[in-house]
Amino acid sequence: MSAASVAAPVVLISSIAHELHGKDETESAFSAKVAGYATLGTSLGKAVMGFVGDSMGARRTMILAFSAMAGGLILFSQGSTALQIGAANAVVEYFNSVHWPCSAILVATHYKDDGEGLEAGIFLLSLSSRFGAVTSMPLIALVNTWLGWRKTALWSAGFSAIGLISATVMVTDAPGVTNAPQGSRLSLTSVIKSLKAVLGNKVWWLVAGAQVGNGMIRTSERVVGSFYSETGGVSEDTAGSLTVVVSIGFLFSVLVFGSLFTKMGNKSKVRFVSAMYLGCILCVMGLGFLSLPFVPSSIFLEVALTFGMTSLMGVQYYQVPTMLASTFGENKGLCSSYIDGVAYGSTSVVWSGLSWVVKQGDFGWLYGWSIVAFTVVCAMILCNKFVKQFWAVEGKGGQERYAKLKSEDTEYDNVVGEKEKEDV
Repeated sequence: MSAASVAAPVVLISSIAHELHGKDETESAFSAKVAGYATLGTSLGKAVMGFVGDSMGARRTMILAFSAMAGGLILFSQGSTALQIGAANAVVEYFNSVHWPCSAILVATHYKDDGEGLEAGIFLLSLSSRFGAVTSMPLIALVNTWLGWRKTALWSAGFSAIGLISATVMVTDAPGVTNAPQGSRLSLTSVIKSLKAVLGNKVWWLVAGAQVGNGMIRTSERVVGSFYSETGGVSEDTAGSLTVVVSIGFLFSVLVFGSLFTKMGNKSKVRFVSAMYLGCILCVMGLGFLSLPFVPSSIFLEVALTFGMTSLMGVQYYQVPTMLASTFGENKGLCSSYIDGVAYGSTSVVWSGLSWVVKQGDFGWLYGWSIVAFTVVCAMILCNKFVKQFWAVEGKGGQERYAKLKSEDTEYDNVVGEKEKEDV
């Protein structure tokens, strides 16, 4: 339900840009501007709300977030400028940002003594997120053709209402315990201690840096609609509907590649991640090539390359960071939240800059996709360095995956809990 709620602005942005963009700006510039506000909202949510899931409890935090997301979508339906639309979208993204860290806390708590169960739980968690987006986006696009974007956005608040009911009735913080916060009560001392444990860890920074490039692919759904309409020769409504391919690609990635990744030995996981990154980079550059004025328009190739780009990023975006977060003891939620916070904050800046880049003549989109490809190359370098440490031993799963983290470069006491240290 959280994925469905946040999908509504993504699907509707092409129709909104077509209706509301100013005379002195293109639809793509309007969309990129709104995307910048949205990713900034996510970044702020990760930074400010990152402590809440650990200290207040994942269940309570999810209930609060669903309530606020419903209000944000109502405001979104009333917007009339890029600032108003972007600000309402930022509210939705701000509170949606806590759902993944809270879900990671829940899975890590329920499977804290089962390493393989934890990996399987993360796999299913990733799958549910993309499944929610894939199933809701066609429905939202269809309703948009009937009711228009304002009423569609208003009715999309119902997804958040269903999520609120689900979190209230179905979720427990721990086995047999409805509310059981995993972290200490929120105070200045606990905040400083948690920040030191997370931000003072060098391994964490490797993953956070890699997540910037990964996040560029994840948030590309906010601009591919405008890209399709400007270079693929399709209408704005059709372009908005086609943005679902981003979620389909991530769903395929988690369902197929994620399942394979979970079953692989540690050495194979390292090689697999490298291959996924290289394929993704080639797809991004392919999109830039198709935007050139002398290349015939082909919406089919554009959609295919978008699918390839996203289907080769799901493992790196969802599973790798969450495995690291599961080792951070009572700071699991903060670790996961701040990894995404760094990514979304950086992508917000990049997408805002790209709103100007894509306006630079016939080669604007080529420049834009080249910048995206560069961020993915940087992500590949950083992620490869991490996975070579994290999965540097033979075997599959189990506590041996922590062994390489015990080094002079890592504050080991802040990475894993007491039980994990004893097992190692």
